[in-house]
Amino acid sequence: MSSDASTKIDVWLALGLGAGLYYFYQGFRTYREYRVLMDTPEVPIRSVAMGLVEVHGKATGVPPIPSPVTQTPCFFYQVDIEHWVTDKNGGHWSHLVTDADGPRFYVADSTGKVLVDAHNAEYDLLQTAKIETRGSGWGSLFSGAGRSSGPAGTRFDLATYASEAVARRKGSGFFSHTSAGERYRLTEHLVVPEHWYDITGTCVENPEPQDEHDRNLIVKGTNEPTFLITWRSEQEIRRTLRSRAAQCIFGGGILAVVCLSIFLAKHGWLF
Repeated sequence: MSSDASTKIDVWLALGLGAGLYYFYQGFRTYREYRVLMDTPEVPIRSVAMGLVEVHGKATGVPPIPSPVTQTPCFFYQVDIEHWVTDKNGGHWSHLVTDADGPRFYVADSTGKVLVDAHNAEYDLLQTAKIETRGSGWGSLFSGAGRSSGPAGTRFDLATYASEAVARRKGSGFFSHTSAGERYRLTEHLVVPEHWYDITGTCVENPEPQDEHDRNLIVKGTNEPTFLITWRSEQEIRRTLRSRAAQCIFGGGILAVVCLSIFLAKHGWLF
């Protein structure tokens, strides 16, 4: 075997080891999140106290905003922007940025309502669109060919939103690397009015209460990082987290051990 081929194998083994350790670590983080959800009982909104809480309520309150891709009325949006990378196997989608924003909104049940600031949460939301488009080259990330229809049938161009979103996350210098004809994909997830959500986060004092029933605010905590907003039921999200943790821990561990064993055996260090 040539030295170049041997070096490439070592590089791939090192990458596999790194990926295995990363997913092994992520698995334990997911398992911790699962345990937090298991140990945090769901309470009526009227009974929330300061600290980590779990509530189930219907999104309501402030006037909704139009989502950036489909113009769907929503309280919060998350848009993943990817581009197509060509490789020897044909190509794959590679993540560029995630744009997430929206106003504070309320979730309400039969006992009351509580304000939610959804920024910096982990989102498991309804997908409303997955749209592909193509770059137009220098100065703009997307061409006018990438278009969608709003709820009233209004046509609008995705170029302005997409280019601004990437510029905010990547910096304006990113545009010098785009080229005409490149493929991009936008996947949109939303918090929509009148839908029910499970929210696990930290309850703090609302700095701008509207009345005596508006004194609480759910946010991402400083000491407790768990902040999850999901449209799934409590039982379903627990099953999902448990399964994801097991896959990452065992899959990542096996990948790391296999890559390390091959590397040691290749260099004669495995006895």
